[in-house]
Amino acid sequence: MGAVNEMLKPSFDEWMYWSQAVIDRLTTIVHVYSHPPHKDASIAHEGSQLKISQAVDLLRRLHNLTDEDCLRLSHKEGGRREGHVVQDVQPLFREVLRRLPVWSADMQILLKSPWFDNCAGKLAEILFRGPSGRMAEGIGSGQVEHGRLPETITNLMEREALGDGRTPREQPKSSDSEHKRTELARAWTKQNSSFLRSAGRLD
Repeated sequence: MGAVNEMLKPSFDEWMYWSQAVIDRLTTIVHVYSHPPHKDASIAHEGSQLKISQAVDLLRRLHNLTDEDCLRLSHKEGGRREGHVVQDVQPLFREVLRRLPVWSADMQILLKSPWFDNCAGKLAEILFRGPSGRMAEGIGSGQVEHGRLPETITNLMEREALGDGRTPREQPKSSDSEHKRTELARAWTKQNSSFLRSAGRLD
């Protein structure tokens, strides 16, 4: 019963945090498709152009929903506007989840890097395993069952669908972006631990 009571919808800050994480990874994916770092590693040109277009479209739509003007307006108008933003972000996350397995497979080819560990260089390390060791922000294999960002955003949407009430906003006071992201990541882990255990995803 206690776990059910703790199962709240994610806060607006959580949605914005993970939207930015997705934007960051999509930016890298577009860059690698557009400028493959290894001349002897390639995928079909026609296919890569289509995938670039798809990634850029999702990147643009997510950015438009979560830019600074949108955030200021959401904060000013409170929960009503924030609820609309959260609602609009979710189908974009579902589209990202659908495409991530293919994107990850291509990135592994173009970066000549495995996704799990021993990544080939800093760019691959950040893309697959997350920045500064934040594994939940790396795309991994792109498969939800392998964890990392696919599982993270799946859990986020499940909490949104099943939650009763919304977690209040708790923005860090520091304006330092790296500190803010670290604090929000720590808060996300704390808030999601009971949910993940109830869903059988933590030992």
